[in-house]
Amino acid sequence: MNGKVLFLVALCASQALWAQEPRQPEHAAPDPEAAPAPVIDRADLEAFVDGFVQARMQSEHVVGVTVSIVHGGETIFTRGYGYADREAGIPVRADRTLFRPGSISKTFTWTAVMQLYEQGKLDLDADIRTYLPNVEIDDTFPEPITMKHLMAHTPGFEESVLGHLFGNDPARVLGLVEYLSAYRPARVRPPGEVPSYSNYGVGLAGLIVANLSGLSWEEYAERHLFEPLGMHHSTFREPWAAEDPAPMLDHLVQDVSKGYRRFAGGYQAGTFTFISQVGPAGALSTTAADMARWMLAHLNGGELDGVRILAPETAVLMHSRHYGLDPEMPGMAHGFIESHLNGWRAIGHGGGTMYFLSDMQLLPELDLGVFISTNTAGGGGKLIDRFANALVERYFPPGPLLPGEPAAEPGRPLAEYAGTYLTTRRPYTTVERLVMTNGARVTPVPGGGLAVVAPGVETRLLPLGGDRFVAADTGTLVKFTGDGDGIDTLLLPMPVMVMQKAGVLENPNVLYAVLALAAFVMLGALIGALLRRRRPPIGTPGERWAGRITVLTALAWIVAYVAAFFGLARLATDLTAAFFGFPSTAFVTALALMLVAAVLTVIAVVLLYPVWRGGEWSLGRRLRHTAVVLAALATLLVLYDFNAIGFNYLPR
Repeated sequence: MNGKVLFLVALCASQALWAQEPRQPEHAAPDPEAAPAPVIDRADLEAFVDGFVQARMQSEHVVGVTVSIVHGGETIFTRGYGYADREAGIPVRADRTLFRPGSISKTFTWTAVMQLYEQGKLDLDADIRTYLPNVEIDDTFPEPITMKHLMAHTPGFEESVLGHLFGNDPARVLGLVEYLSAYRPARVRPPGEVPSYSNYGVGLAGLIVANLSGLSWEEYAERHLFEPLGMHHSTFREPWAAEDPAPMLDHLVQDVSKGYRRFAGGYQAGTFTFISQVGPAGALSTTAADMARWMLAHLNGGELDGVRILAPETAVLMHSRHYGLDPEMPGMAHGFIESHLNGWRAIGHGGGTMYFLSDMQLLPELDLGVFISTNTAGGGGKLIDRFANALVERYFPPGPLLPGEPAAEPGRPLAEYAGTYLTTRRPYTTVERLVMTNGARVTPVPGGGLAVVAPGVETRLLPLGGDRFVAADTGTLVKFTGDGDGIDTLLLPMPVMVMQKAGVLENPNVLYAVLALAAFVMLGALIGALLRRRRPPIGTPGERWAGRITVLTALAWIVAYVAAFFGLARLATDLTAAFFGFPSTAFVTALALMLVAAVLTVIAVVLLYPVWRGGEWSLGRRLRHTAVVLAALATLLVLYDFNAIGFNYLPR
């Protein structure tokens, strides 16, 4: 759920190994005889998990971790590590300490959707507006958005997270209907075209569940998911200030782990992060022991301890692939995200909030489920990376879906793949586009192959033939696609988004370079004006006015740049500023100054006429003046493209 989505390239080095062979047929149940016999020795498992987790807690500076593993129809491991409250010395307990697993919450929402589908109350292919009388959906495209589109993250919404996805003030937490009405992202593409991960879309799905059931989302989850499965330490409620709906129970509040981040060589505890405004997408608080029961129910076809939350055929349908862009690449299984661990098909979900990072993977053919969650930003993500894959590698033989050897089919010249690629999960119509470009650079490397580079991340891709490549460090399959005009898309092993090749004028690096060059030119003009301030004015009245307005324009842009820098600088290093403090006063001031500078720029362009129609200025002076005006105009056009001319942030 995190708005800082540079993990799009890191996915190339993630834990998943993706199939190059055709997937199992839709709705087909796994063959139990194809699964290896249980081979997990519990004493060895305990030693392995302890060693893996404790070593990485130390190296990655993680305060607390909770783990549960299920296999063969039972829980075989649960354990907490480190602290839920470091200052008070309260340890993590797997059966009591509540962690915040973020987007793993979505698997509960999709399960609720499938319950209503099973009851005949919901058509997965119907227009969702049928079930949403209390929220308006823009009629941007003729094609309706369906529940299947929401489950595949293909409704066509843009990304928008800054300033509203998370909250830190319980008095300002919005209800689900209020939030979905106030913070409507634009529909930027027809539904079903390409995936773009959407928390908003999952919020809509949760509201549909509430509308059809007559219960709040929190009540529905309690009555139809938690209580039947005996998940007594799980809740979607949060410690709101409001009485209605009822907030999280006090005894659960006391058991919620604190979240931490590294700060000045130590640890800084964060405040409770509120997500209930879009709760179905990420507000779950739960224990590792409760998550073991959740995994067991899904691995057992929707049943646990004689209680059934899904009919067997509904569970099979839910776990089957229903969307994918390419048969060789992972797809979506009715809300679960497909992956492969050591060649075995997995369905699961990851999750990230301000401080917690988590992962849940189910491997139906192995009757195995793995859940791990951490309470420390930054290092927590590195700790959970490859945990599930390492466990599968240790206890099971390689599966049938590992990438094969390079094919004889020749690929394109590596230069054809080079370029900047932007993820479909990005802002399009809001000023967030200025800071959330979410791109990666693909370049050929000496000796063959490609390098995929983003800030802090570099992955080497080796050719497998055709447009298929494999990550050198993990064996992860990636694929480029295109048409007769060349490559235009990079498919990563994460089916909730793709990366599209950007043209020159779409390339944010080019646009940033234009802004930097324009700022240099305008700053030079200001220095020149300062040096000439004691000289008598030269030129006709029109030329003198043109000079004054252009200097004032350059000054307005430079001051706006400075204000924007102070308004955005913290976003790069402090996520609390992005989610709790956007837009800041400095940034709103910058937007206001940009409007003033935009008006002055238009006037400066108009005043080029008296400069060039004849006057006293030399040709060199006219050219220098025109260069400054063009720099201002380029700034205006680029910032307009970034949606920074005007107050374009949600709510509108």
